[in-house]
Amino acid sequence: MPRIKNGLLTCLILTVPSLFSHAAQALEYKNSFGSINAGYADWNSGFVNVHRGEVWKATADFGVNFREAEFYSFIESNVLNHAVAGRNHTVSAITHVRLFDSDYTFFGKIYGQWDNAWGDDLDMFYGLGYLGWSGDWGFLKPYIGLHNQSGDYVSQRYGQTSGWNGYVIGWTAAYNFTLFGEKFVLSDWNEIELDRNDAYAEQQFGRSGLNGGLTLAWKFYPRWKATMTYRYFENKLGYDGYGDQMIYMIGYSF
Repeated sequence: MPRIKNGLLTCLILTVPSLFSHAAQALEYKNSFGSINAGYADWNSGFVNVHRGEVWKATADFGVNFREAEFYSFIESNVLNHAVAGRNHTVSAITHVRLFDSDYTFFGKIYGQWDNAWGDDLDMFYGLGYLGWSGDWGFLKPYIGLHNQSGDYVSQRYGQTSGWNGYVIGWTAAYNFTLFGEKFVLSDWNEIELDRNDAYAEQQFGRSGLNGGLTLAWKFYPRWKATMTYRYFENKLGYDGYGDQMIYMIGYSF
């Protein structure tokens, strides 16, 4: 594992001239997108009953694509059917910056969870990605990175979770298709966390973990969509072992 860490650090250092080169140029705009969504999630459905009940939620996302770089952000508020003390929020921002005008990228991501009752958790990933697999059919954007973590969990044995937290291997993907004259999108985001630090491994019940979601979206009107997400995780979200959740949302795209 130290070889992997040193190799990724070397690659990141070598990308610095490319990043300054992009900053010196005007970005070539391609497109942007966003949506607002509302619905509910059921922790007790799926293949595993997690015994956390049903929660109402609202989300919003925004993305912008340039020829030289891509950016996507996401915000989510959960447990809106409970008192304020029991609610939690998630914010995520991800970017790919092309290296030397290629399909290889500098990749960065921040994924934060703030829980009024359980605790706060901020994951920071930075590494390398790839944007070469895309077209009218959809896209597949893999990445690999170093993982730095900040959290307020304190282990009696290992101390606080904050600091170096291993590695991440992940991707975002989407497939566009038409069925019975209707437009659909099947999408997935997936992350595998490896070689976590001792305190975080204790909090999340494992040295490695899985975090992701598989979504089917039906675009039934020019700007409206209905989505169903199979949310899956293992040794993540404070759950020991594999768990899942079903999410049902109605959204408006702009």
